[in-house]
Formats: sequence, structure tokens, C-alpha cells
Amino acid sequence: MESALTARDRVGVQDFVLLENFTSEAAFIENLRRRFRENLIYTYIGPVLVSVNPYRDLQIYSRQHMERYRGVSFYEVPPHLFAVADTVYRALRTERRDQAVMISGESGAGKTEATKRLLQFYAETCPAPERGGAVRDRLLQSNPVLEAFGNAKTLRNDNSSRFGKYMDVQ
Repeated sequence: MESALTARDRVGVQDFVLLENFTSEAAFIENLRRRFRENLIYTYIGPVLVSVNPYRDLQIYSRQHMERYRGVSFYEVPPHLFAVADTVYRALRTERRDQAVMISGESGAGKTEATKRLLQFYAETCPAPERGGAVRDRLLQSNPVLEAFGNAKTLRNDNSSRFGKYMDVQ
């Protein structure tokens, strides 16, 4: 697996479980900082994804990126929200049980953006019935309704959510 990664993807440790000094808060923060400087905003802690909001578009949510993360093992590719999304979808299909995605963080952490990207991934990659376009459009249009609850103005965002995101994938 490591040989397939580019040098850029090997910056820092991709999974904090493998951090040499795993009990050190300073080592944890330094690993995040090193990866963030290389625009690597995602890092795992086992099956949990840690994200650092870059406050700019990094061009990492294209159709090509979706395909890279579709149907591969969680650790075969560098950490990404799409890896989580695909893992959840495959668990839904194989276990035949609803799955949940929880997105949390402080104001401005990127919860809304993460929710949009998960919905985008499912809308674009999951098999759809004959009326799939209409279902996809409804899915993507549902996020503004979800955002309408509990919003407040902050220094960074006029429409900041005060709630974590909970998504039940059925």
C-alpha cells in the first residue's frame, strides 16, 4: 500500500493509531500541522476521520476523486471523506442494516461542507432507479432545509449551524 502512495500522501502519519508517540498531544497537533501544510486535510484515528477546514477549495471532491475511493478498502487510499462514505455504503449493502454518519465540530469546522460532500458522493456514485435523477436532485437539495435549523451569524459565516450533523443512510 505505502509504495502506491505519492511522497505528498506520506507526509506525517495518515492514521494517528500509528503515531509513534500516540499519548502526546503535541505530537498529535504537529502531525495535523505537517499534513495541513501540504493540503492534506484528512487524517484517520482508526475508523474515525479527522478533518481540518482549509477555508478554501482544494479540488479534492471531483468525480475522479469519487471513483478513486469507490469500492476500495478503507486503508488502500489516503484518508478522505469519500473513503468513509464508500465504507458506510458498502456496510449498508452487505449488512443490510441502516448505517449512520456523525459529523461534529466547532463553528466553522466544515460540518455543512462535509454533509454536502457526503450527499454529493451518494448522489453521484450509488446505483439509482429509473428516476434516479429526481432522487439525486432531492437528496442534494435537502441540505438547505437541514441547515435552516439552529443557525446563527458568526465572524466567519453568516449561516453557521449550531448543531452537529447526523445522517442515517438507508
